[in-house]
Amino acid sequence: MCSKIKHTNKNFIIICIYRSPTGNFTYFLTKLEIILNELNISNEFITCGDFNIDYIKDSSRKNFLDSILASLNLFSTVRFPTRIFKDTSTQIDNIYVNIYKFDFSVYPVINGLSDHDAQIIALTDISTSIPKQSISLIRKTDDNTIKNFVYLLSYKNWENVFMEEDVNIVYNNSVNTYVRIFYASFPLVKIKNSQNLKSWLTKGIKISCLNKRRLYLNYRNIKNPTLKKHYKRYCQTLSKVITAAKSLHCNKLVSQSDNKQKTT
Repeated sequence: MCSKIKHTNKNFIIICIYRSPTGNFTYFLTKLEIILNELNISNEFITCGDFNIDYIKDSSRKNFLDSILASLNLFSTVRFPTRIFKDTSTQIDNIYVNIYKFDFSVYPVINGLSDHDAQIIALTDISTSIPKQSISLIRKTDDNTIKNFVYLLSYKNWENVFMEEDVNIVYNNSVNTYVRIFYASFPLVKIKNSQNLKSWLTKGIKISCLNKRRLYLNYRNIKNPTLKKHYKRYCQTLSKVITAAKSLHCNKLVSQSDNKQKTT
């Protein structure tokens, strides 16, 4: 996956890679080199992902990958294990940047969702503006649009749709007709999104999430079955609390709204 970010006079191309551990390594290197060479050399690269090459150990695969990336001034930045499983730890996830152009810091983020830890790289001399509001598209739904939808459906002549003998054609024609009327009745409109999208997230839940991470690190590092059982039980309880908080928040919004359909 590749995405491009523009900041002032710099263009950043972020390339996310996953290499299967059973895949053809030579084929992977060849395609990676082709992709990197075809991209505009005036851009700055950030190449990251799960390469399934353990950087804790010295190996020919590590050296081959380093050679190709170094030819484009890309160098490894991760210096800690990224996958800890039972009694083993490997550094198979990595982030490559031009370490001679940027001041940066790299650190792990342990969220307990995977046996891989996430990695975050902060380019300290680069900053981007965060938009105050974002725009989304939704379909306009109110009493007038619903009445118009029902009106168009009721006056639609469906004889031509069901004259076909093939049931697949009948199905496709009926769905196409319905969807065409639906789109015409409920047009897309732009709305501004609020930044506070998690108003249900209370201080208590935040503290519990931090405690959950602490419990996860304890059981992962100590390998104690009792700690693991306690952690899983804590996760189940926290999940129920979060679900209840979301439900309570949404029910409150709907009950206090003058337009319950729109709020829903």
